[in-house]
Amino acid sequence: MRNLESTNREQSAELRHLRKIQKNVEVVEEQKKSLENQLQLMKEVESELGTVQIQKQMLEDERTSWTSLLQDNDQSADIDSPEAVVKALLQEQIEKATLVDNMGKIEAQFLEKDETIKNLETERTQMRQEMEKLRTAGAAAAAGGGAVDGRIKARLERQRALAIKEVEYLRAQVKMFDAEEETMNAEEGQFDQQKSEQIANLEKIIDEYRVELEKAHEELSKREATQQEESQPRGVKRPLSPPAESEAEHERLSVLSRKNRTLQESLSKSEQGTELLRRELKAMKSQLRSLQAKSRTRVLELRDNPTAQAENLKMSTITTLRAENRDLLAQLHGSQADVKVVPVSALESMKLDISDMERSVADKEKRMRRLKEIWTAKSSEFREAVASLLGYKLDFLPNGRVRVTSMFHLSPAYRHGDGDASDSQGPGSMGNGEENSIIFDGENGTMKISGGPNSLFAMEIKHLIKFWVEERKDIPCFLAAMTLDFFDKTTRAARM
Repeated sequence: MRNLESTNREQSAELRHLRKIQKNVEVVEEQKKSLENQLQLMKEVESELGTVQIQKQMLEDERTSWTSLLQDNDQSADIDSPEAVVKALLQEQIEKATLVDNMGKIEAQFLEKDETIKNLETERTQMRQEMEKLRTAGAAAAAGGGAVDGRIKARLERQRALAIKEVEYLRAQVKMFDAEEETMNAEEGQFDQQKSEQIANLEKIIDEYRVELEKAHEELSKREATQQEESQPRGVKRPLSPPAESEAEHERLSVLSRKNRTLQESLSKSEQGTELLRRELKAMKSQLRSLQAKSRTRVLELRDNPTAQAENLKMSTITTLRAENRDLLAQLHGSQADVKVVPVSALESMKLDISDMERSVADKEKRMRRLKEIWTAKSSEFREAVASLLGYKLDFLPNGRVRVTSMFHLSPAYRHGDGDASDSQGPGSMGNGEENSIIFDGENGTMKISGGPNSLFAMEIKHLIKFWVEERKDIPCFLAAMTLDFFDKTTRAARM
C-alpha cells in the first residue's frame, strides 16, 4: 500500500511535470507558428524591399543624370526637381506657341505693309508723271498769256504814277491853304469852310482811286490763284490741319501705340500663365483621381460604440443643463421668488449626476474586483511556483507576515508507519492538530514556530535553528537545510 501510494505520488508529480512541459511545448509550438508566419512575411517584405531598392537606385541614377544636365546648363538654382523641370518645359512650350502666333501676326502685318508700300510707290510714279504733264502744260499756258500780264502790269504802273502825282498835288494844295490861313486871320471862318469843302473833294478823289486800286488788286489776285491751281499737280491732298495740330496728333498716336504694345505683352504673359495653370490643374485632377482610385478603404463602426455613447451622454447633459438654466432664470424673474422650490430640470440634472456617479462607482468596483481576481490568480500562481521550485507553501498574513509551510514534512504517525491517521495529518499538520509552519515577521525581523518552542516541530528543527539561524544568521540556508532534512526523512519513511 505504501509502495502504491509512493508510486502514485511520484507518478502524480511526474504527471504534473509532464503537463507543465506539455503546456510549455504547446506554447513553444504556437510561438514557432507565429515565428514561421513572421518569417514568411519577412521574406515577402525582403523581396519587396529588394524591388524598392532597385527602383530607388534607378530613380537616383535618373536624378543624377538630370542634376548633371542642369548643372551643365547652369539652371540648378531655379530647377531642383522633375516637377520643376516639367513646369519649365510647359512654360517654354507655351511661350514658344505664343511667339509663333505673334510671328504669324507680324508676318501678316508685314505682308499688308508691303502691299501698301507697293501701292504707294505706284501712286507716286503716277503722280510724278501727272506732275510732269502739268508742268509742261503750265509752261505752254504761261508762254501764251505773257502779253496780257504785261499790259496789266503797265496799266497798274500808270495808275500808281497818277496816284503819286495826285498825292503830291494834294499836299501842295494843303500847304497853300495853310499859307493863306496864316495871312488871312480876319476871315478865318470863310477860309475854314472853303478848306473843308476842298478836303471833302480831295477825299472823294482818294476814295475813287482807292476803289480802282482794290479792283485791280482783286483781278491780279484772282489771276495768280488760277495760275497756282493750274500749276499744282492733281491727286496731292492738301493738309487739313496746321503743323502744330499734326505734331500733337502724331505724339498722341505714338503714346497710344506704345500703350497698345504694353497691353498686348501683358495680355500674352497672362495668357501664358493661364495656360500653365490650366495644365497644372489638369495634372492635379489626374493625380486626385488616381489617389481616389487607390484609396477605397471604408471605415465601419458599431452602432452602439463607446464614442457614440460618450457623444449621447454629452448631448443629454448639455440639454439637461440648458433646461435647468432656463427654469432657474424663469424662477428668478417670476413672482414666486420667496418660495424655496427646485425646478424639475434641476432635479433631473441632479439625478443625471447621481446616475453618472453610480456608473463611475460601479466601473471602479468592477475594476477593483477584476484587479482582486487578477491578484488572487497571480498570487496563487506565485505560490504554486514557489512551492514547485523551493518546496514551501506561502501564506501572506496581515501586517507584513508570511507563513511558510514545508511541502516535504510528514506527520509523526506517517513517519512511524501508522496508516490509520486522521484527517488532520498531511502537509502542514503534525497529525495531532499541530502545524508544522513558521511565521516570519518582516517588520519586526522575528521568526515564530507554530506550536511554540516546545512543540514537536520545534524540537525536530531545533538543531537547524541553532546552526543556521542563531550562529550564522542565514534564513535561506536554514530553509534549504530544513527542506533537505525533510526530504531525507520522507524518502527513508517511504522505503520503510
